[in-house]
Amino acid sequence: MKDLKCGLKECKFNKGYSCCSKSITVAENTDCTTYSPDEAKRRVQFESASDFIPANYSVDTAVACSADCIYNENGKCRASGITVMTGNSNDAQCMTFVKE
Repeated sequence: MKDLKCGLKECKFNKGYSCCSKSITVAENTDCTTYSPDEAKRRVQFESASDFIPANYSVDTAVACSADCIYNENGKCRASGITVMTGNSNDAQCMTFVKE
């Protein structure tokens, strides 16, 4: 999946709001378990600094999913793209989730 948007600026895989990990896993509760905070990004003094990083759309990320979602096909996400943001529990969550 090349259209994987990430709103978690502190994640080490986030490059210009685009996920550059080779693979991610979305858990049953829709959490992105691949989220990994980068301490260097946490120390950035200007909030908009990560906005100037060019997006990396060349990574074709494999998305494993165990959520009860209409896009989950045999443990793999079949959506054309997903967005990961901070959810209600302040965890990295898949916002594209649609209950089956």
